Amino acid sequence: MHRSFFFPSLVVFASALASILSGRVVCAQFTAGRLAVLEVPYTPVGGGGFTVPTNGTGMVIREFTTAGVPGFSVTIPNSGANMLVQHYNAQGSALNRTPTGDRLVFTGYAGTSAPGTSVSQSTSAAVPRGIGTVDATGNFSRPSTTSTFFSGSLVLNATTDGVNYWAGGGNSGVCYLGPGAPVVINATSSATTELHYVGGNLVQGGLTVNRVGSGSPVAPAGLTLLSGLSSGYGLQFNPAGDVCYTATTAQLKKWVLSGGTWTNVYTFSAPTFLQRLVVDWSAPQPIIYGVVNGLSVSEIRKWVDTGSPTTSTLLASTNAAAWYGITFTPGTGCVEGSPCNDGNANTINDIIRGDCQCAGTALSLSAKVFLEGPYNTGTGLMNDGLRTLADFPLTEPYTALGMNPTGGAATITPSVLATSGNNAIVDWVLVELRDAAIPTTVLLRTPALVQRDGDIVALNGTSTLQLPAVNGSYRVAVRHRNHLGAMTNAALVLSNSTIAVDFTSATTVTWGSNARKDIAGVQLLWCGEVFRNARLTYVGDNNDRDPILAILGSVNPNATIIGYRVHDVNMDGITSYTGLNNDRDPILVNVGSTTPNSVRTEQLP
Repeated sequence: MHRSFFFPSLVVFASALASILSGRVVCAQFTAGRLAVLEVPYTPVGGGGFTVPTNGTGMVIREFTTAGVPGFSVTIPNSGANMLVQHYNAQGSALNRTPTGDRLVFTGYAGTSAPGTSVSQSTSAAVPRGIGTVDATGNFSRPSTTSTFFSGSLVLNATTDGVNYWAGGGNSGVCYLGPGAPVVINATSSATTELHYVGGNLVQGGLTVNRVGSGSPVAPAGLTLLSGLSSGYGLQFNPAGDVCYTATTAQLKKWVLSGGTWTNVYTFSAPTFLQRLVVDWSAPQPIIYGVVNGLSVSEIRKWVDTGSPTTSTLLASTNAAAWYGITFTPGTGCVEGSPCNDGNANTINDIIRGDCQCAGTALSLSAKVFLEGPYNTGTGLMNDGLRTLADFPLTEPYTALGMNPTGGAATITPSVLATSGNNAIVDWVLVELRDAAIPTTVLLRTPALVQRDGDIVALNGTSTLQLPAVNGSYRVAVRHRNHLGAMTNAALVLSNSTIAVDFTSATTVTWGSNARKDIAGVQLLWCGEVFRNARLTYVGDNNDRDPILAILGSVNPNATIIGYRVHDVNMDGITSYTGLNNDRDPILVNVGSTTPNSVRTEQLP
């Protein structure tokens, strides 16, 4: 097979990659957190073209940064007693990592076939199939071979639990290759395009996806179908085991597990012959990297899952090699799955991930709310006068009010308050996750900030709010220190894919009756809860009016106080009982100006 390619279009960042192809070492070892790609170079021929090898040729493990810049590379021996070669085909070999993250794992052939014949069509007796590994410093080993399995067919993938090795391919099913006696674990699905050791279990992919036995099977075992899921040639699960990405012809699919069945929630477009995937689950939004083994060019592509399909970004390309497998580079001292602390209070279940980085999981929520007190009907925004006060708290104010947060960061830096415009910070709020079936049960209460345009953001003042909780269905409530809170009537399915909930819109149905105040079609939280007893009252015991007079001095109702106080109902930074823009009148208006004895109750169960 022959292709007429030309060196000028060899690769993105051509000069750097050319230095690698010439054998010059770029760095001393793999750098943790980068990408590792399994490459089969084509053989140059006269005239600037390439010959595609089919009888077996050497492999290269090539490092790239997550921006596509090439780095360290390792050449796998293609001769001698420890050789392992590959050949060109549409699938090639997957590239996996050990659970500890210290080695790369891949497959190949422990010999070559006669020129002009395909090594994959040789018998395993003549050309054994093998598994190779490479560690963080580039050391190669071949821990196992088979002279029986995958005879006359492809060997496509291998995985390990750190001790035992399994392989799969075009026939023979899932096979155990040592260190004990090799054995066919399950042959009912003979073609195995994907094989992973995930969450302490062996998972096999093809037309269907199955768990193979349980744990680390070293003897024949049955398959457990992962209902609804099909894999093609790429298969990557999140740490919780309820989100999966798969690569199929010209498609990248996202699957979510719900009610015991996997559902393809949406699909990204992809170049033809997208083969293998690896996912950075530690990012706020999952980042998917994939290799494309095209007919004339191989590529590394990146997608960012923002909660809906996005287009891919080209990171690197070559027309001088086939790129088959992709994963993260190996590291040292990295035990995948071991507990750690990622330093982020808004994540939970922090563990070492597949890229050797410490990261937890979090739910992503894009929420919006308007507070009636500072809302300006002319601009459609809230006023932000509080942030310039000398006593605006840098630590959440709700613990002092008996509304203790139960998770998430609790402090901000002064620079957060320097932003002006629509994204200026108005005040602290609390976001609650409540049990879907028993909404009186508060599962999580997290401090957040609200901007002038109503966006509820993380404590850096800009980022989407991350909640330290596991994927699931929750009712979402927003609360404020002197406004009545509101909660969604329906439960929302939350995950690391951002879900939006807009409390300013009438289309967002809230629990109870009249939970929000309607002003010209815009929904706002009712202001005036000064006494903090889940209701607004103007007269009688424990009303919300008297505390305002009391803090000003009962004998001088015309006095004012500047500062950050719960008594400042309209949140202009000035607490006043009489005069223009006083804080008493909004309470009377909200209970009913002609019915001052009325009570407005907070609509939270």
